Amino acid sequence: MRGERGTGHRSISVGVYSRPSEVSYVNERRGRAVKKLLLVALAAIGGLLVYRQIQADRAEQDLWTEATDSVPTGS
Repeated sequence: MRGERGTGHRSISVGVYSRPSEVSYVNERRGRAVKKLLLVALAAIGGLLVYRQIQADRAEQDLWTEATDSVPTGS
């Protein structure tokens, strides 16, 4: 009868050994989520920088256009 109890303990210990794989799976999924979040954040920052550069270029072009426009003779 004691031998049977020993095998019962083995089945419990097998469950304990399977837990770290679940934990590593959760950590792996969390790591992927963090990587995706960082990628989205970097893309958003890149988009913002491109937008600001375009706005600065337009402002400079408007300034040059204003400065180099010919003045009407009637003024």
